[in-house]
Amino acid sequence: MRPRDVIELLLLSLLWGGAYLFTRSAVPAFGPAPLVSMRLGIAALILLPIVAWRGGLPQLRANPVALFMVGVPYTALPFMLMTWGALHITAGLSAVLNATAPMFAALVAHFVLKEKLGAWRAGGLLLGFCGVLILMSSGSISLKDGKGPLAVAAVLGTAMIWSVGANYTRRRMAGIDPLVVTAGSLALASLVLAPLAWATWPDTPPSARAWGEMAFLGIASSGLGMWMYFRLLGRIGAVRAMSVTFLSPLVAMVSGALYLGEALTLQMLLGCAVVLFGTALSLGLIGPRRAAAATR
Repeated sequence: MRPRDVIELLLLSLLWGGAYLFTRSAVPAFGPAPLVSMRLGIAALILLPIVAWRGGLPQLRANPVALFMVGVPYTALPFMLMTWGALHITAGLSAVLNATAPMFAALVAHFVLKEKLGAWRAGGLLLGFCGVLILMSSGSISLKDGKGPLAVAAVLGTAMIWSVGANYTRRRMAGIDPLVVTAGSLALASLVLAPLAWATWPDTPPSARAWGEMAFLGIASSGLGMWMYFRLLGRIGAVRAMSVTFLSPLVAMVSGALYLGEALTLQMLLGCAVVLFGTALSLGLIGPRRAAAATR
C-alpha cells in the first residue's frame, strides 16, 4: 500500500473506533432513536451529493424496494440495537462484539449460500465466539449495569443482522454501486426512524458536548467514514480495507478509557485478542491457505 492509503486506513479506524466512544457518551442525552435518526440523516446528506456527482441518482430511483430492504431491517434496526446497547456496556466491548459481524457472515454464507468453510475457518469461528464468552464471563467490569447481558445480546444481534444484510446485498444488489446502496439505505433508515425520534425526544435539552458528539457521528464516522471506506475499497481492495475491523476495537477501548474513564482490563484485552484472531481465521486472512498464497 502507498503511504497515503496507510494514513487513510488509520484515520478511518480512528473515525469508526471513535463512533463507539461518542455513541456511548451521547446516547444518554438523546436516547437511541433521536441519536440514530439524526446521525444517519446527516450521513445521508453528505453522501447523496457524492452519489449525484458520480451519476448514481438513476440507480437510486430505480431500486426503491431493494433500498428499503437494506435501509429498514439491515440498517435502521441494527443501529437501534447497537445504540441501545451502548447505554449499558462500554464502548470497547461494543466495538469488539461488532467485530464478530464477519464471523456471522461466514456462517450465513456456509449454511444459506452453501459456501465451504474448511477446518481452519470453522476453527476460527469457534475461537472467536470463545472470545465473546471471555468478555461476558462473570466478574467482567465492562458491563455497566444489570441490563449488560441483554445489551451484549443486542450488540451481537446487530452484528448478525449486518452479516445477513451483507449477504443479501451481495446477492440481490450486485449490479448497483455500493455507495448508492449505502447513501439510499441511510436516508431511508433516517426517515423511517424520524417519527420515533420525534416521539421520544428528551425532555431535558442535550448539552453542547452531546450535540458535538452527535455531529461527529453523523459527519465524520458515518458520512466521511463511509466515503473514505469506498475510496479505499477501490484502491487497496476488500481484504486490506477489512483490516479496519481489527483496528477499530482497539481504538474504542483505548479512547473509552481516556475519554470516559472506562476500565481497560486484562480480561477485555484477552477477549478482544481472541475475537479478532478468530475473525481473521474465519475470513481466511491467516492460516495455511493464506500462507501458501503468500509464498507463490
